[in-house]
Amino acid sequence: MKIAVILGLYGLAYWRGCTLLNGKGRRGHRLWFGCIMLYCAYVNISGITGAPHIGVSTLYIAFFQPAGRAIIKWLGG
Repeated sequence: MKIAVILGLYGLAYWRGCTLLNGKGRRGHRLWFGCIMLYCAYVNISGITGAPHIGVSTLYIAFFQPAGRAIIKWLGG
C-alpha cells in the first residue's frame, strides 16, 4: 500500500511538472524531468523494500576509488 501511495504521488508530481513545462521546445525538458522522477521513484522504492540500488556513489566506488588507490600506490604512498 505504501508503494502505491508513493507511486501515485510521483505520478501527481510528474503531471503537475509537465503542465508547467508547456510551450515550444519543451518536449526534451519533459523527457528529462520524467527520467529524473523515475530515478527518484526507483531509489525511494528500493529504500523501502531494502533492495540494493544503483546510486550516485556507485560510480565513485566502482571506478574512481580504485583508480585513486592505484595512483597513490604508483606515487609511492
